[in-house]
Amino acid sequence: MKIVAKLTTTLVAGMCLVLAGNVFFRVRRETAAIDAERRRRDELVARAASAVFTASWRESGEEHAKTQLATMLEPVDALDIRWIPTGASPLHITPEALERANRGVPVAGQRDSADWYTYVPLAMSGNRTGVLELADHSPPSPRTTSKIIVEALETAAVLSLVMAAVAFASNQWLVGRSVRELVAKSQRIARGDFTNPVALTSNDELAGLGEEMNAMCVRLATTLEQLRHADRLTTVGKLASGVAHELGTPLNVVSARAEMIATGATSPAESREYADAISTAVHRMTAIVRQLLQFARRTTGEPTPTDVGALVTGAVELLRPIAQKRNVEVVVVVDRTSSVEAVVDGGQIQQVVTNLVMNAVQASPRGAKVELRVLERKEQPPADIGGPARPCLCIDVADSGHGIRREDAAHVFEPFFTTKEVGEGTGLGLAVSYGIVRDHGGWIWFDSQPGEGTTFSVAIPRGVGA
Repeated sequence: MKIVAKLTTTLVAGMCLVLAGNVFFRVRRETAAIDAERRRRDELVARAASAVFTASWRESGEEHAKTQLATMLEPVDALDIRWIPTGASPLHITPEALERANRGVPVAGQRDSADWYTYVPLAMSGNRTGVLELADHSPPSPRTTSKIIVEALETAAVLSLVMAAVAFASNQWLVGRSVRELVAKSQRIARGDFTNPVALTSNDELAGLGEEMNAMCVRLATTLEQLRHADRLTTVGKLASGVAHELGTPLNVVSARAEMIATGATSPAESREYADAISTAVHRMTAIVRQLLQFARRTTGEPTPTDVGALVTGAVELLRPIAQKRNVEVVVVVDRTSSVEAVVDGGQIQQVVTNLVMNAVQASPRGAKVELRVLERKEQPPADIGGPARPCLCIDVADSGHGIRREDAAHVFEPFFTTKEVGEGTGLGLAVSYGIVRDHGGWIWFDSQPGEGTTFSVAIPRGVGA
């Protein structure tokens, strides 16, 4: 149940409890008022009958008074009246109440089942002669308890509906809107999107939470960039040995040719030839060093139209010395029948390709082949992105290693998870690659069978930039 529904339900439930209490006390109050009115009426009737009975007794005697008493209330079917001599015990009055009545104190409202009994003392010439008993058999008042309850419940129902509508509207405005924005922000954070800060204008705890989430996103973005750069520098360290090997041959050329020119043992034509060889070697070394420095440099994060095929080829060239050292062949296949250009951050995508190729080379046995394919095809987004299949620029990196164990498959993209030997990897490469691809609106996945190798695939939807 959503928080707005919970708050509304809680408020309405509280309102219903208050209304239920109001109904209970209202019924008691109304019932007590009806009973009080009935007692007053019965007492007035009993007093009037007592006065008539006493007067008739005095004027015409006891028998006449009794006869008149028997016919006094005949027109009223609901009322019965009788004279109870002193010493008799009526059925509907306690001895204590009878004693009070005999002492001249009227006793009203003695109830038995649905009937009411009222007792009025009688006195003749100063002597107590008994009490008059008035039995009220009248049905309940038209304003019965059930009617009171129905009216009260109708009022409570109307108030509950009004309260529910007001509570729902106010909760939606005061809480629901803010919570929805915070949920959307947390979902973007889960996808690695730290942009679009949440803006809540309310001066409450939810607005404070939004500000903290915005500040957290700033810190996470900074940390993520530092993590990615640290991963690049780690890769640079791995590339250093290959670069040193690549620089060895042109340095030998430069050294040998320069020494021969310096000794004067060459003719002018040979000197020019050697100078050209030195210049070519220097250009080659400069290109290698520039490529390494460019890889190590922090990226701008700005997406631009990039030839991904050329980018992949350049990344592979940078890694080729490491592959050769392991006797692994790296092959790049670029499908030029369709466009392989995409709006991406070239440096970041190069980092993804480098991480995937480095892993593939390290996972492959000696003499094996790693194949890269750059092509356009339709791909179905994962469930957390959703939507139909769409055209994507895809990069596949396939090796022929031992594959990924089933128990490790769920942890492949987790930071610091690695199955490599100590010194071989930090466990950051795939986690960083996953974040970079998601920043570009794409996704990364793998297909692996134990003993048959692994293929990592990157899909960047057309028209989506970083």
